Amino acid sequence: MYRALLLPLLIMTATPTVAAERSYTFASFDRIRIEGPYEVTLTTGKTPGGRAIGEDRVLDTLTISVEGQTLIVRSRPLAVGEPPPPPKIPLVITLATPGLRGAAVNGGGRLKIIRMVGQRLDLSVNGAGGLTIAGIDADQLTATVIGAGTMTLAGRSGRARVQLSGPGTVTASALIVNDLIARSEGTGEMRLAARYTADVSSTGLGAISVAGNPACKVQSIGGGPILCNSK
Repeated sequence: MYRALLLPLLIMTATPTVAAERSYTFASFDRIRIEGPYEVTLTTGKTPGGRAIGEDRVLDTLTISVEGQTLIVRSRPLAVGEPPPPPKIPLVITLATPGLRGAAVNGGGRLKIIRMVGQRLDLSVNGAGGLTIAGIDADQLTATVIGAGTMTLAGRSGRARVQLSGPGTVTASALIVNDLIARSEGTGEMRLAARYTADVSSTGLGAISVAGNPACKVQSIGGGPILCNSK
């Protein structure tokens, strides 16, 4: 009898979680903001749209909407005392848009962008999240990391201003910048590259390295090591 009762229980507990899929349509956007612990991949040069794959109960809490020209990925407001459902399978979010000129990650999310082209690009990570962009092509670029997050950049930019505050990391030695301004405060590490000029200043203990052969202007107030003009 006990074996007869145990067999259905084992079958029930062994049933795998089934992934559901939802599609999203929205107007064109040229900025994106991630709010929360979401893994997002965005591809430019395509018609605006999106898709999310995961559990129904997790998808029910997900909101993807456009406000003005900014697409926002976040959780819907939860009721008082309602905990966010822990996912049993990864939530996968993929998005597309014709072009993008700004990207921000707030919290612990991760955003990967496939190619980003524009006259002026604005990038930021605030918190412990991450932003990875391959194929940057810009005249001017501003990149800021505040907190323990990471930013990984590759491509080219005429001018760039890169700022780091806290224990985070900026890995941009594959981003070739003509004229670079770098500012750091805290213990985080910056790995950069410049062709013509590099203006580097640090008020913290974090290490900064600038690859290439630029004319360097260096100031280290907090004692953090700076290596500029490193081939």
